[in-house]
Amino acid sequence: MAIVVTQAKTQQDGAERDAFDRLTAVACSLFGTPAAMIAVLDAEQAVFRSSLGLDRVSVPREGSASFRLVDMGAGGELIVEDTLDRERDHPLVVGGPRVRFFAGVTISTPDGRPVGAFGVMDFKTRPAPEPEKMALLHELAAVAGQLLEQDEAARQEAARLETLRLAEAMVGVGRWRYEVAGAEVTWSDEIYRIHGAAPGAFQPTLETVIAAYHPDDREEMRGLVEQALKTGERYAYKLRLISRDGTERIVAAEGAAEKDATGRVVALYGVLQDVTDRESLLRQAQTNERRYRLLAENTGDVITRVKMDGSSKYISPAIQQLLGWTFEEMSGQSTDYVHPEDRHLVLKAIGEAVKTGSPSRLEHRAVHRSGTVIWVECTFKALTDQNGHVDDVVVVIRDITARKALEAEVLEAKETAEAAARVKSEFLANMSHELRTPLTSVIGFSDLLKASDTLPEAERVYAERIATASEALLGVINDILDYSKLEANAIEMDPEPFAVAALAEGAAAIVEAQCAAKGLALAVTVDPETPEVLTGDAGRLRQVMLNFLSNAVKFTGKGGVTMRVGGRADGDGRWRLRTEVTDTGIGIPTEKIEQLFERFTQADASTTRLYGGTGLGLAISRRLIEIMGGEIGVESRPGEGATFWFETPLAQGGTVGQLDAGDAPMPEPGATAGGRILMADDAPGNRELVGAILRGLGLEIEVVCDGAEAVHAMQVGAYDLVLMDVHMPVMDGLTATREIRRMQVGTGRRTPILALTANVQADQVARCLEAGMDGHLAKPIQIPALVEALSRWLTPDEAAALAS
Repeated sequence: MAIVVTQAKTQQDGAERDAFDRLTAVACSLFGTPAAMIAVLDAEQAVFRSSLGLDRVSVPREGSASFRLVDMGAGGELIVEDTLDRERDHPLVVGGPRVRFFAGVTISTPDGRPVGAFGVMDFKTRPAPEPEKMALLHELAAVAGQLLEQDEAARQEAARLETLRLAEAMVGVGRWRYEVAGAEVTWSDEIYRIHGAAPGAFQPTLETVIAAYHPDDREEMRGLVEQALKTGERYAYKLRLISRDGTERIVAAEGAAEKDATGRVVALYGVLQDVTDRESLLRQAQTNERRYRLLAENTGDVITRVKMDGSSKYISPAIQQLLGWTFEEMSGQSTDYVHPEDRHLVLKAIGEAVKTGSPSRLEHRAVHRSGTVIWVECTFKALTDQNGHVDDVVVVIRDITARKALEAEVLEAKETAEAAARVKSEFLANMSHELRTPLTSVIGFSDLLKASDTLPEAERVYAERIATASEALLGVINDILDYSKLEANAIEMDPEPFAVAALAEGAAAIVEAQCAAKGLALAVTVDPETPEVLTGDAGRLRQVMLNFLSNAVKFTGKGGVTMRVGGRADGDGRWRLRTEVTDTGIGIPTEKIEQLFERFTQADASTTRLYGGTGLGLAISRRLIEIMGGEIGVESRPGEGATFWFETPLAQGGTVGQLDAGDAPMPEPGATAGGRILMADDAPGNRELVGAILRGLGLEIEVVCDGAEAVHAMQVGAYDLVLMDVHMPVMDGLTATREIRRMQVGTGRRTPILALTANVQADQVARCLEAGMDGHLAKPIQIPALVEALSRWLTPDEAAALAS
């Protein structure tokens, strides 16, 4: 077998090499031999750490005496009195110095691991040594094992210290390595980015690495590499690099050599950093000393390396600016400076970084030297050794106290705004309740007066004026509440299938009486190409249609109003519904059209005095159509009327319920139904009004003043339906409903309970249903809506009688 390493032995620096040589000299003196060696095994060779009297630094691993002794284990012995009898092919036997005698023992580390051999040799045959001498050779081998262990520990410690020094010198750097044997260059992702390339975009070589530098810097770069390969010396430089896109960058690098046991350089490794921006800053700072000092004192995060238990052996000088301590003054336990309540979070973050191998971030509190609490953001990254074992964790610490203070201010502002919104919402709800409650009596009794056959004509006109004014006031209240909900983004669409023609005719029917009163013609046309059924929020579409129709009637003195419904199919299978309302009214000046859909705006301030209105209707309509994903607009000229239109995409088809189809029976008052109704309301006027309406429908009604009386009435009497107010003294309507539902558990009976309340906002309606109510009727009371609800919830016979 050929000898792999045949170069002459080199003298190494340090006490370890001298100690090994002294041991072999002692062995030669004890045994009276001209040669001795201390050898350790690597993957291919038995390398001589000391070889007195030999001209070799290593021999092949296989077949060597060291290999055999290591194979024997701790305490092994090998004695060859004549090598020509047993080791004829060994390279030290067949070649110089032609060893003829060998006596050796196994070298083991203090923990008993065999690593090499200690032997004495002669160039002539000799008898086996006495046992006493072999015992001495074992003692010398034990000393050699201790020296090897110390040497390995010192080498590892030196490597760790070197890595630490590099990390201190350069933060946020790329890593590179050059293997001499295979001429292989490896880069970290950051190195590729510094060169302006995607990670792994190409395989670098030593020549391409040098060629990437500025032409004037290449020779310096080449010289540094060659010098390091030759001498093993460290090197550092700051040179110009040409990135892949042709941009010139300034990079700083530091490199070191890795050597094998023989002192031969086997690899170069190091770090590289793009310092272009930093150099530019430094050049600018040099022109202004004060500016430079300010920059130097206020930049730079804290860098530290911590163990799993939180201890730290290094913290960068920026820690003094962050916490007021210098590294020398600190305890060495990083968690001592973390807020006590956050220490477990820091240790957990360190553990996660070690477990996952991925960087992790944590915001936590730290304690300044002065005792004040500051906020910091930490980034944790685990570092591994060449075997993939985690050595420690690098932590980058940044002061975020100012950011946290800003976040607290923003949060406080948000909470303040939300509180203001809640106050506003509560105010609007209360305002709505307080206005709707008296309006219930005003509108209800005026409707009863108008329906009376005995009312004189002059008084009938007064009743109609009261009804018209109260309906206008109710419209203002509804507009304000709707716009408030739109501003708070509290409007949610409720898409359901609906019949298009029924929706259009129903909206027109609401203004039919107004048109008749003004002598206006009212026409509704539905394009035959329009699908019979579409899916959307029919209630909101009706609201927009009705706003257009009401405005058209309001601003038209003669002629008529026409509503056209049609549209076109979209490419995605939906129908883009288009509705137009055209009138022959006063028209709108061109310069005023853009303002129409703004809140509180009308084309002319004088129209408010003449025609009334809040100026919110069109603003609400625009927001509703926009929420549906549609468009809204108007075409008009003064004196020639106006056409208001909207388009919105809707799904085609669906199953339409009876009420949505528009063919539900609308009962007429005056029929005898025989149903027994319980009404709970604290307002005497409301009780009197509803009593009059229901008795006019032929229904029996009993009234109570609060929720407690309602519960008692349900305990002692039988009722077909309950009309329940919400705001009442003693016991409110929600509590009363829950109590009634509790009483009826297990009885097999569930009496319908309908809310009859001025609470009309969506969340208020939802609370009624959650309490156990079956439906909701808004105040002021609309007699058709009341009759329709009674028809739905009374028994079939009672509903049929009511409908008759």
